[in-house]
Amino acid sequence: MTWRRLPAEPASSAGRAGVVCRTSRRRRPEAACEASYSADGADAAHEPDAASGPWSTFRLAPGMTGTRDGTTPPLDPEPLPGDGGDLIAVPPDSAGAPGNAAPPSRRAAILRTGFVVGVLAIVFLVILPKYIDYQEVVAAFQGLTAQEILIVTLFGVIAWFATGAVFSALIPGLSWLRGTQAWLILAGIGASIPLGPWNMAVVWVVIRGWGMGVQATTGGVALYGVFDQLSRLGMGIVGAVVLLVAEGRGSVDEIEGNAVILLGVVSLVMLVVAAGLLIAIVRSEALARRIGAFGARIVGSIFRRLGRQNVPDVAASVMHFRETLGGIVRERGLLAFSLSMVSKLTWAMVLLIALRVCGVPASVLPASEILAVFAAVFIITILPISPGGAGVPELLYISMFGTLTGGQDSAAISAGVMLYRAFQWFLPIPLAWLLLGISRRGKSILPTASEFSGGDPEPATA
Repeated sequence: MTWRRLPAEPASSAGRAGVVCRTSRRRRPEAACEASYSADGADAAHEPDAASGPWSTFRLAPGMTGTRDGTTPPLDPEPLPGDGGDLIAVPPDSAGAPGNAAPPSRRAAILRTGFVVGVLAIVFLVILPKYIDYQEVVAAFQGLTAQEILIVTLFGVIAWFATGAVFSALIPGLSWLRGTQAWLILAGIGASIPLGPWNMAVVWVVIRGWGMGVQATTGGVALYGVFDQLSRLGMGIVGAVVLLVAEGRGSVDEIEGNAVILLGVVSLVMLVVAAGLLIAIVRSEALARRIGAFGARIVGSIFRRLGRQNVPDVAASVMHFRETLGGIVRERGLLAFSLSMVSKLTWAMVLLIALRVCGVPASVLPASEILAVFAAVFIITILPISPGGAGVPELLYISMFGTLTGGQDSAAISAGVMLYRAFQWFLPIPLAWLLLGISRRGKSILPTASEFSGGDPEPATA
């Protein structure tokens, strides 16, 4: 392979690296790219992407561009479908936190927290008292021994680390311990001040303060959510299969939760489609362009019917995703998805143990039904019906288990669900603020707007 040296492009005013490509709808000459880097840009050429045509696009060292044979491919004047035209800016690094989130004002934060409290009050003070006796729930908690509490705690902590391992898999160099801290901060901040993606931005700033690179941190935080959603769909399939097997073996009388089976089928279809699109985008530039063009037509048609202007450039977004996150998905995607599935199964184990120690026997609620309900709730809560995850999951668990048991052992079931949710939802809240205070010692506990927008954070303590 040979390279041709060209005059270096000046650094952008933002001071960050970027790649500008002329693109084409056709599969022939794919792109000719020129790279511009800041003063601290890469010193050596990156490895080339897999070629999708006779020309290959590379990420180069400052002032260099080239193709396989050192020639410059011809430019195609045809624009890419969508509003992006024939010039697409594809920055390899993000300038700031994912979602362009900004810290909420104090008033907004108080209102958001108040919204969570309001939802909890409606669920626990208005709805649940109609179906459960809190005195019996308290009695179930009082019957727990120290050994039983220790067992649930042990599995709860294991679930925290299993979930944090996904961050460690997606961000090279991030330790398992810090991956767990990142998840606790993400879950706790999102639960206490919901209604917005800014908890992801808080995690982004914290991980950057641990010395992780901009691109690796941005990609890891963004992809964590992607694999979390995919693994939820995967749990729907697991739950349906386990329930069918249990019915075949006679472990359960009959499937009362036919909706779980239907949910499993829907999950399978959605998972195959979503995973197929993801794999296609990151594996083939030609397919990525086709998917982007198809998406642009669909979104453009919808916006035109609604009379909306400023149609999002879906095609450019797909190519941007491929350029910035495709490498992480190819190298670490399977591991991240597998670990995310393991983390969900670990949480299902926490729920099972919590129900058992609170006095719900297998004769009343078999493990297969517990797993099926667990999967159903995880899929339903993909939709943002519960601000900060407050109240609604508890209501779903208790009502679904009550339907399966005919109301038997309702107090023990409620106690088990609340014990499980203490580790999944409640305890991460104080731990998140504690860990945030420790990691940002000497600074404001919440990141500033400049840090959210990409300002270099000071190194944080461990």
